[in-house]
Amino acid sequence: MNSPGSTSDSTRAAHRNGSPERSTVEIIMAIADDTKHLLTKEVELARQEIVEALFAKAKAAAALAVAGVIGLFVLVFGGLTAVAALDNVLPAWGSRLVVTGSFALLAIVAVLFGIARLRKPGLVPEETKRTLKEEKEWAIAQLQR
Repeated sequence: MNSPGSTSDSTRAAHRNGSPERSTVEIIMAIADDTKHLLTKEVELARQEIVEALFAKAKAAAALAVAGVIGLFVLVFGGLTAVAALDNVLPAWGSRLVVTGSFALLAIVAVLFGIARLRKPGLVPEETKRTLKEEKEWAIAQLQR
């Protein structure tokens, strides 16, 4: 029996807005479950972003390799043509030196271009970072309620 000044379990379970109140432990457990679920989803999202970035890098590397092989043929035949043309103007050693120097400059430009392309896009999962920050704020807000 309840004394006149005490509240019964049913009164404590009385609700705001028509639903029974949950205990603090239940609320904390629910928040922990939600947080665990969100973190699991974040790990999945990060994994997916990293796999997509790796596939993009692999495609870029394959395209560079194909371009390199074709470019090698172009350079060989173009170089032979340039040497033959310069032989009419310069001594044989001079024409070969000019063509070799030109190839060296082209190689430097190609290396710098390839390095710049491999740096983009980064492997940092930006979407995951953004959503983790949002979920951290949500969890803090839930715990402060």
